[in-house]
Amino acid sequence: MQAALALPDPWLTQPDVAFPAARSDNRQAVSVEHELIKAALDGDGRAFESLVRPHLAVLYRVAERASGNAALAEDAVQEALVIAYSRLKKYEPGTNLKAFLAAIAVQRAKTLRRGEQRRHAREEASDAPTGGENPAELVEAQRTAELVRNALADMPEKRRMAAILRLDAGMSYAEIATALGSTEGSTRVLVHLALKELKSKLASVLETTA
Repeated sequence: MQAALALPDPWLTQPDVAFPAARSDNRQAVSVEHELIKAALDGDGRAFESLVRPHLAVLYRVAERASGNAALAEDAVQEALVIAYSRLKKYEPGTNLKAFLAAIAVQRAKTLRRGEQRRHAREEASDAPTGGENPAELVEAQRTAELVRNALADMPEKRRMAAILRLDAGMSYAEIATALGSTEGSTRVLVHLALKELKSKLASVLETTA
């Protein structure tokens, strides 16, 4: 069950906070990443695991938001890791591995969701709700989650991805820009428009449950 998104206005006005690291530390991190990638491409599974493990939680969050289903999210992340490995030689060490992986995970999750919808469209129309301790709350939560998914699905591609990466992955605008191949300024506009659209489409639900 998914809860309604919290859409704090400060995200639209407060700049991302940067914490500069020592240049030597950054060079060392890039060097380590480069060596792990080289080892992974040579067939070292542990090296690839070391690269992706710190980002798995983020990948599952963005995949679940994009697919609307925890099981699909798991499949999407597994497939995304396979794709990421196949594209690893194209990744430049030190750019932004989290953004690189998250963009792939979101794309796979959306593809799996579309396939699931095509396979189960008729069954979903005839499914009756199952029992629960509080059916009214269950129905309301499901309705809110569905409104969020539909609102995201109706957005233009880049706006939808920007919203998911900001809300669920907690990425900075610079990181999202890297993932989308855009500029930071354009990314801020995309996120602003996405949040505005989500607030508008969720307004009726928020008024009902207030």
